[in-house]
Amino acid sequence: MQKKLRMRFLLISWGLLTLLLLAICGGVSIYMYQTAVDGTEEALRKAVETQTLSDENRGMVGMLLDEHGNILESTQRHLSLGAETLQTLAAEIGQEGEQILGETELDGARYRYLAVKRHGGAWAAAAECSHEITLVKTLKRNVLLFTLLGMAALLPICMLLASWVSRPIEIAWNKQNDFVSDATHELKTPLTVIATNTEAVMSNQDASVESQEKWLNSIQGETQRMAGLVGDLLFLAKIDAGEIKLEVEDVPLSDMLEAICMERESEIFEEGKQFDYDMTPDLHYQGDRKRIEQMFKALLDNAQRYTPAGKSIRVVVNRDRKLHPRIVISNAGNPIKEDDLTKIFERFYRVDPSRARETGGYGLGLCVAKSIAELHGGEITAECKNEINVFTVILGDAETKGGEN
Repeated sequence: MQKKLRMRFLLISWGLLTLLLLAICGGVSIYMYQTAVDGTEEALRKAVETQTLSDENRGMVGMLLDEHGNILESTQRHLSLGAETLQTLAAEIGQEGEQILGETELDGARYRYLAVKRHGGAWAAAAECSHEITLVKTLKRNVLLFTLLGMAALLPICMLLASWVSRPIEIAWNKQNDFVSDATHELKTPLTVIATNTEAVMSNQDASVESQEKWLNSIQGETQRMAGLVGDLLFLAKIDAGEIKLEVEDVPLSDMLEAICMERESEIFEEGKQFDYDMTPDLHYQGDRKRIEQMFKALLDNAQRYTPAGKSIRVVVNRDRKLHPRIVISNAGNPIKEDDLTKIFERFYRVDPSRARETGGYGLGLCVAKSIAELHGGEITAECKNEINVFTVILGDAETKGGEN
């Protein structure tokens, strides 16, 4: 698919550029030919008006004709036409009647002439224009040559251009395939657990609900986990399709985030971890309350999930130098490697995939948080300082986008 797309773009771009080159060369050739024709006709007009030929009138003949087309006088410049040829040319001019400008061919040579009727006769000038035919042949040959050379020169350029243009499409295509593959894998695991536990329950139909509690709790847990995964997948799909609409309102940011921290505090302490938070009072922000809460919980979940017992989690909410709201969540233990910091916000990426089931994550939380921050015109960064992982969110001007929420 990708190779076909690249080849199609190559052929289209190469063909269009070749046609453009051909049009330019053809246009220049037509202009040069028309310039030569106009120059010849202008020389004929000057000769007829003055009834004389100057030394500049190379390859021309001037003739004074009577009313019967006989030559009374003739003057040649850089031509050596015999009397018979001159008379034949005069007869051709005379046959044209009222038409003044014309062309004729004699003895393998082509002539362009201009005649003016005067007092029962005419004064005519003719120019040998075989060089124009030679010019046309030369121009045709040059156009063909330049077009072929241009096609040869444009081919590698178009190949590089096709590769450059198709690269983002290939990356997006590969990401989509990876996304589908990862999503399938993540959904397969809880579905397998649910199916296995359901079989265990069905095999003991006479047992009480209480005795089946272990299996039922497992089914419930996997169902909730799968529901969260599907919800995040749908959210990211809507982000990609541009169907997310932020419900912008005045959000008491510090109060809202402090309430979340207070709810989570006892749970974190029960895990043997330290938890500290510092909020700037009365900090408000114009944004989507639901999405900001979702973003903050995703970051806090990540910190809680990867903080070992005995280590600490810290949350700071304030403003940066530009007075934009800033949320900083840091946790000690399990420092993130430099290589992982550049990939940690990618979909389904985990620093330690082997701990996925143990921690309960499925690699979408940070990606969702990043998407929400960007929807609010902000950014999110990750860094590791002195073995402390620090996630910083800067909120900007929230955007209102069409679509579903």
